[in-house]
Amino acid sequence: MPTPNPYAAPTAQVADIAPDIPADIAKKIKGAWVAGCISAAVTLVVTLIAMSGTEALGFSVWSLGDVAFILGLTYGIYRKSRVCAVLMLAYFVLSKIILMLEAGKPSGLLVALIFGYFYVQGIVGTFAFHKLKARQATEAVVPGSAG
Repeated sequence: MPTPNPYAAPTAQVADIAPDIPADIAKKIKGAWVAGCISAAVTLVVTLIAMSGTEALGFSVWSLGDVAFILGLTYGIYRKSRVCAVLMLAYFVLSKIILMLEAGKPSGLLVALIFGYFYVQGIVGTFAFHKLKARQATEAVVPGSAG
């Protein structure tokens, strides 16, 4: 009968605390990051049009930074970051206010409200995810403590 290898790495059982994400939470988060992708794509297209020489609501080559920022926040939402979800909504609202002030009139309010809805849902989803994750981690450490 072979003896155990004294040089083998020790093994330990690790509790899997990755939460099963309920469909409603996952749907809210997915809606927010998809909206972020669409927002980045639209901003990129308008920026490229503006760079070609056509005047497009004050967009310029500097708007590529906006695209990168939106994509970064979108990736954060995809990774379920509460901070990114909140920053995305704040950035979106601020950018819409600036665009409306530059245009001199409110325009695109319906589309802005739709995107705003998805970003708010993303905030709700990411906070719900982290609440669930914390609850499941507590239950994994002390079984039956969630009462």
